[in-house]
Amino acid sequence: MHRLALLMTVLLLSISIHATQSPHGKDFKLKCSDCHTTERWNDVKPENFNHDKTSFPLVGQHALVSCKQCHPSLVFSEAPTACSECHTDIHQQTVGTDCERCHTPESWLVKRSKVKDIHHQSGFPLVGAHAAADCQRCHVSGSRQRYEVINTECYSCHRDKYEATTTPNHRTAGFGTDCTRCHNMVGRTWSGSGQGFEHGFFPLKGGHQLECNQCHASGAYSGLSKECVSCHLANYNATSNPNHTSSGFSKDCQTCHTINSWKGANFDHDGKYFPIYSGTHKGQWNACTVCHTNPTSNSVFTCLNCHEHNKASMDSKHRGRGGYAYNSTNCLSCHPRGKAED
Repeated sequence: MHRLALLMTVLLLSISIHATQSPHGKDFKLKCSDCHTTERWNDVKPENFNHDKTSFPLVGQHALVSCKQCHPSLVFSEAPTACSECHTDIHQQTVGTDCERCHTPESWLVKRSKVKDIHHQSGFPLVGAHAAADCQRCHVSGSRQRYEVINTECYSCHRDKYEATTTPNHRTAGFGTDCTRCHNMVGRTWSGSGQGFEHGFFPLKGGHQLECNQCHASGAYSGLSKECVSCHLANYNATSNPNHTSSGFSKDCQTCHTINSWKGANFDHDGKYFPIYSGTHKGQWNACTVCHTNPTSNSVFTCLNCHEHNKASMDSKHRGRGGYAYNSTNCLSCHPRGKAED
């Protein structure tokens, strides 16, 4: 009788212990009734379980996968969460194991913007012509989905262009193979007049958007003067309206002109010589020849053709004034700003 009682006690204890152990693992926190019904264990209520509250939300393609594909056992915590644990690495370790750098749960297809971000992080941004290049032009093993780290030196890809260039001939001119010294990746052309040419020491803008040989006619690419007149002396000497040479204008073209055009020169007549765009003389003339009567020299001027006065009356008004003389040079000397009270 005692033996039967002991056997019953052990059996009940075993059943009790077994009943308290969940097939989903000892750390499983949910109650059976949260997912199961009282009819049978196979009647599961999936709507009562929110996968988004776990460390692995079901988004994109993961929301369409059968539970058993990720949870082959009833211990749900044993399901892998790393991409490489479920997905075969078709890139064969050439891009690392962090699939999310390129892919999303929505699709394996990689967005172009994502590729640009990765390249930027790697130190070789896809800008300019590189942004439109086919991946396999650089990653020759890309057809096999392998994207090994490749040489990022320009010459390693563009050697044929360097050797074939004749205007100028890079090899005979002794140019280095560091393409970025002259070219930049932002532009889409190698041309010297395009945005792909780095000429920061002498910006190729406006009227200076020229082919190399227009300035480097002798084939020399060093030692050229950056002074305007070194190229534009003929323009300076030929200008007649006004005559730059006889007028003694500066040969620093930037004093009046911009690199966009010869026209629209900004000559500071008021600040350097005499106020004609302000003060009492503003609007009193319509051509340079009103004051500069000698067309061959703007250094010659007259004040006596415009003002309503004559020598006799001026002599009377200036009687007793030291240094007075009835001529334009003396007028300017005493009235440098064109005011009677000067």
